[in-house]
Amino acid sequence: GPAAGPHGRDTEAMRKRRDEREAPAARILRAAKEEFARRGFSGSRVEAIGRRAGVNPALVLYYFKSKDALYGALLREIFGEFDREDLIVRLRDFRLGPPQKLYIAVYLIVRLFLKPRDPDYYRIVFHELADGSPHLRKMALEFIIPERRAMVLEILREGIASGDFRPCNPLLVVHGVFSFVSNLVLFSGIYNETALHELLRDDEGETVILDHLLRYVFREVNPEPHDVRLPELSGEILRLLDEIIKNY
Repeated sequence: GPAAGPHGRDTEAMRKRRDEREAPAARILRAAKEEFARRGFSGSRVEAIGRRAGVNPALVLYYFKSKDALYGALLREIFGEFDREDLIVRLRDFRLGPPQKLYIAVYLIVRLFLKPRDPDYYRIVFHELADGSPHLRKMALEFIIPERRAMVLEILREGIASGDFRPCNPLLVVHGVFSFVSNLVLFSGIYNETALHELLRDDEGETVILDHLLRYVFREVNPEPHDVRLPELSGEILRLLDEIIKNY
């Protein structure tokens, strides 16, 4: 992690040395993250980002072409791109059925969404909401929804076709999963001093949330609605999933 001073903060000298070691594009991206988190998209200026990065503003536009393009690059860094194909290849040898695949999908969604992130990322999202969400639709359509939603939809449709799942509306199941988890993450700050905030901070909170969401999903899709038995995964698969989450 970044070098820290006696009180856990970078001293100016340490920050300057770190900035000098960092490639210009990385410095600009980090400066943009800080500026967008502080002022939002509309209030941020390329000149201020350049000053914060210690570079000429022209260099910001040389690397990122425009403020919009820089913001897009930052959103890609925030939300990441899930390597679905790599996961499929690595799980292929286990010959999993739809129930096991669905369990894996929900497991990854919860663990990845609840993984601790830079607080600036959440500030950027809140600025979006406060500004009327001019980029939120693009953010959702391009960075959040497609890969993750497509993965779960494909599994649900496969399970309905094979008879492992009862006929249901897979779009509503997927929407329920993502609405639940994204609400917990994006609005965790407003739950301060509540029992839900304590749950999110608790060491076992993530496990409790995962179990709750798994039972909700399997109650919706199991052929017998009152049967919420969850499929079992081997320790080898769980270790593989945890490795993916760690490296995400």
